[in-house]
Amino acid sequence: MTGPTRRTLLASLAAGACVSAPASPRPNILFILPDQVRPRDLSINGGDNVATPHIDRLAKEGVSFTNALSTCPLCTPYRAMMLSGRYPTHTGMVINWLESNPADPSIAGALQSAGYGTGYIGKWHLNAGKMKRDGLFMSQEARELEAAANYAVRPKVEQDYVKSNPEPEFVPPGPARRGFDFWAAYNFHTEFRHSYYYRDTSERLYYPGYETMGQAEVAIEYMRGRMAARQPFFAVVSPHPPHQPWTEAASPPGYLDRVRRQLSRSPNVPSSGPRERGDLRYYYAMLASVDDAVGRMLGFLHSSGLEENTIVVFTSDHGEMMGSHGKWEKMAPYEEAVRVPLFVRWPGRIRPGSRSGALFTPMDHLPTLLSLAGVRSPYSEIDGMDLSGAALGRPAPERDAVLMMNYSSHWDYFHSEWPWPEWRAARTGQHTYVKWYSGEEQLFDNLADPYQMRDLSKTAAPLLKQLRSRLAALLKEAHDDFRPGHGYAEWFDAERNVRKTGWGAVRG
Repeated sequence: MTGPTRRTLLASLAAGACVSAPASPRPNILFILPDQVRPRDLSINGGDNVATPHIDRLAKEGVSFTNALSTCPLCTPYRAMMLSGRYPTHTGMVINWLESNPADPSIAGALQSAGYGTGYIGKWHLNAGKMKRDGLFMSQEARELEAAANYAVRPKVEQDYVKSNPEPEFVPPGPARRGFDFWAAYNFHTEFRHSYYYRDTSERLYYPGYETMGQAEVAIEYMRGRMAARQPFFAVVSPHPPHQPWTEAASPPGYLDRVRRQLSRSPNVPSSGPRERGDLRYYYAMLASVDDAVGRMLGFLHSSGLEENTIVVFTSDHGEMMGSHGKWEKMAPYEEAVRVPLFVRWPGRIRPGSRSGALFTPMDHLPTLLSLAGVRSPYSEIDGMDLSGAALGRPAPERDAVLMMNYSSHWDYFHSEWPWPEWRAARTGQHTYVKWYSGEEQLFDNLADPYQMRDLSKTAAPLLKQLRSRLAALLKEAHDDFRPGHGYAEWFDAERNVRKTGWGAVRG
C-alpha cells in the first residue's frame, strides 16, 4: 500500500493507539542520541572491546528493537526523519549541512503544543552552519583538501563566511529550533574536550568536563527544573562522540585504559585494508564515556523519583563501517552502517528484556512516541508508522519492507559516483536488496549471513525479482526518482535552503 491511502491507514492506527494511552500524568521522554554507535559494539550484544553496562541496563529493563535501521545512514537525513516523521525526499534533507524547513512537522512542536517542556542538548546538525555559502557542488579546492585528508583547513569561501559570521554553529531562538524551547546545543563541531554550546545568544558556553558527561549534567539540570515546575518534558541529549576524530586529543582522558588492547574485528574486514581513519581504540574510549553519561542520567531519574514515569530511548543516527567490506564511514547499505541500537524503557509499561523484530525506521519515532505519550499527532502526510504496540508487547501492524537510501556520493555536496556511490535498497526482516546507481545489484540473507559476505544476486532469481518490485513500490511511495547525486542541487538555493522536494515546490 502506498501514498495517501497508506498514510490514512497509519493515521487511524495511531489514533486508535492514542485512545488506549494514559491521559494523565503525561510520561516524560528522555531521548539519548549519540552519534555513530553500532549495536554489535555494545556488550549486551557480544561486543568485547569495551564494557557498556549502563546502555546494557536499558536493554535489560526495556524492549530491544533488533531491526532498528538508519534508513539513510548520514547525520542530517536521520535527524530530519526522526524530527519530522517524513522521508528525506519529503523534507529535502538528503545530505548534511542543509537548512531544515521550519514548516515541516516536528515531534518537539507536537509535544510542546500538548504542554511539554522541550529541550535539546548537544549536536543538532539541521542547519547549514559554516557551510551556508560553500555552494552545492564540491570545488576543486575542497577536492584537493579532502584528497589530502586535510580536514583542519577549510575552503576559502567557508573561511570568508566564518570571518563575517564568527559563530555560524549558533542556531538562534525561533522557528529554526523546530519546537524546542530549551536550548543547550550547537549545530556541529568536534571539540569534544572543550566542547562549546549556545543558549539563546551567540556567546559560547562550555559543557563542564568532557562533552558526554557535561551534556548529562546539563540534561539533569533541565529535568530537575521541569520536575520543579511539574511539567512533563521531552529532552533530547545528543553527544557527538563517538564520532571521529579518533585521536587522543579528542578522546576522554583516562578512558583508553578501559579498552581492549587488541581489538576484536568483524570477519568481513579484509586484512589488506583499507587504511584506518584514526585509532579505533579511541572510538571505544568515547563509547565508554557515552555509557557513563547514560548511567549518570539513569541514576538521576532513579534518585529523583522520575524513573517510573519516564520513557527512556537510546539509539544512534547511524553506524560506522570500520573497514568492513573494505569501507570506512557510513553511507553504505551494509549492516555496519544502517543497523542502529534502539532500546526503549518505561517501567511498569514495557516488559523488561523484551525484543521486537519490527522494522523500525527514524520516521517512526514521531508517531510512536506521540502515541506512547497519549498525544494525538497534529500532522498529516506522515511517512512513519506507530510502533508503540510493538514496544508494549501488543499485536501491532508491521511492514514487510522499508526503503533505504544514499542520495549523493558525498555527505556535504551534491556529486555522483564518488567517493560513496549512490544506491537504494529494500530491507526486509531477513534480506537486503541493493540497487546501485551504476546498475549493479546485491542481495544478502542477513539471518544466514549476518556479515553479508555472500552475494545472492546471481543465484536467487525469484527472490531478486520480488525485491526489485518491492523497491520500485517503495520508491514510488517516497516520490523518489533515484536521480544521480548532482540532480538534487535544483532543490536548494545558494544558501542551502530547501526550495523543492519530491512533492514539488516548497510553499512560502
